[in-house]
Parts: sequence; C-alpha cells; structure tokens
Amino acid sequence: MSKKSINHIHVIPRNNSWIVRREGDDRLISTHDTKQEAEKAAREIARDAKGELVIHNRDGRISSRDNYSLDPLPPKEPREVLFPVVPSRTSEQTIKKAIRKVMQESQDKTSNAT
Repeated sequence: MSKKSINHIHVIPRNNSWIVRREGDDRLISTHDTKQEAEKAAREIARDAKGELVIHNRDGRISSRDNYSLDPLPPKEPREVLFPVVPSRTSEQTIKKAIRKVMQESQDKTSNAT
C-alpha cells in the first residue's frame, strides 16, 4: 500500500449496502445499511487519520470529497488585507482642481524652460 493512498477512505455501494474501505486495501473497514451511516463512520475515520473522505454514488462515480489532512504550509498569523476597500472622501471638484493645478504647473515649467 502506497503512502499516498493510505489515508483515502472510500464510501462505496455494494449490493444492497454501503461499505467503508481504505484505498489500496481489499479488506472492508465496515458495512452499513444506508449511505448516511457509512458516511458518518467514514468521516470519523478520515478525521482521525487526517486523510481524505471520498464518497461514491450508486453508479460508482465520486459524488463528493472532504479533506481532513493538515495544511503543510498554514499561515503563521491571520492574513492582512493589503488593499482594503475604502470609500473615497475626495469630491469630484477637489480632484478636478488638483488636476488643473498639476496641468498649470506643468505648462509653467515648459514655458519657463524655453
């Protein structure tokens, strides 16, 4: 059994029941009458093993996954928002006035240079 698949716990339909088994292992962990019972049991196992829960539909296709593994690179502290949304307090008139001033200064510099 590979180390990668050791913590993948599957809920799989079998005949008229649902089974829980570890990926790569032919042995069953448990058998249940309903899918909900099997999911509950498998979720506990996946949490304890810090693995992944893989739930299949009756047709065998994967319906959902839940990952309970530890994040290998968790942030050391809460992330800081670098560019928070702050409503503008500057009126449109103030902005236009500032632009006119900059344009005027630019024109004055150009005319003084020649």
